[in-house]
Amino acid sequence: MKRFLTAAAAATFLMAGSVSAALAEAKTLRVAKQYGLGYIQLMMMEDQKLVEKHAREAGLGEITVDWSTFRSSDVMNDALISGNLDFASLGPTGIITIWSKTRNNFDVRVASGINAMAWTLNVRDPSIKSLRDFTSDHRIAVPGVKVSGQATALQIAAAKEWGDKEFEKLDSLTVSLSHPDATAMMLGGKSEIVANFSSPPFSNVQLKNPEVRAILNSDDILGGPISFNVIATTGKFRSDNPKLYGAFLAALKEATEIVGKDKGAAAETYQRLTKDRSSKEELVAILTDKTTRITTDVLNLGAFTDFMGRVGRLKNAPADWKKEMLFPEATAR
Repeated sequence: MKRFLTAAAAATFLMAGSVSAALAEAKTLRVAKQYGLGYIQLMMMEDQKLVEKHAREAGLGEITVDWSTFRSSDVMNDALISGNLDFASLGPTGIITIWSKTRNNFDVRVASGINAMAWTLNVRDPSIKSLRDFTSDHRIAVPGVKVSGQATALQIAAAKEWGDKEFEKLDSLTVSLSHPDATAMMLGGKSEIVANFSSPPFSNVQLKNPEVRAILNSDDILGGPISFNVIATTGKFRSDNPKLYGAFLAALKEATEIVGKDKGAAAETYQRLTKDRSSKEELVAILTDKTTRITTDVLNLGAFTDFMGRVGRLKNAPADWKKEMLFPEATAR
């Protein structure tokens, strides 16, 4: 009888612990994105409250989702590590850098891909027809000097042009500007910014101006697509909040399906949320472009890890980025 009571008490304790664990999951989820059409699924999730919906379905009740927009991934990395952010949307350089720094402590890894869109190096100086035409008087805007995906793509392009030892050859010309600010300067025509390594729809807006031309894009440099951005979180958040983590990924999957099925509606949502002046037709054209892939698969991060390891930017490059940098739920190709 005593043994039976002990077993029953243990079962009750375990059940109570399980319930407490579920109740202990966060009631507020903090998510960050950046500027541009590359974050369309996250915008759909925010607009249609998809995370809240899937959280209820997971038995978490009502939760609050705080959405914020950052200029570049370096700022989001700091917020993620300091515990002020739960999910960050990072470009390839951002996730590789923070994974390398946290692999033995915070364990920041990829939870999912979002999409792939080609970055475009636009110029407004007619004398610039290739990378070799840039001079010390020119300035190239990127979202984050050295740390953004565009900055790394520019380094890869420089390494191809002048050799690996010269991969930083153009870095001194780069300045950090958000996509909206860089676009304003490119179209204003009076600043020292003569080039911008940009992303849709800002790159497309710039190219409407007859004085702006594209001389290179990331697909040219890398020989194919790379994830424009990925969703990252810490190992602690994933283990402490399994249901909320799953609800977020389910919401992202639903948003991806929505965008895939109705790009017109996605374009309208983007217009409404961002006040972007691009027409619906222009946005749909970007979403259906051959260089755009709306997918939660993580694409080709190895192109960046191999380069960053080769030139010394990454001391502990992964032997297998798919196994080491991704949480088990993430898929890659």
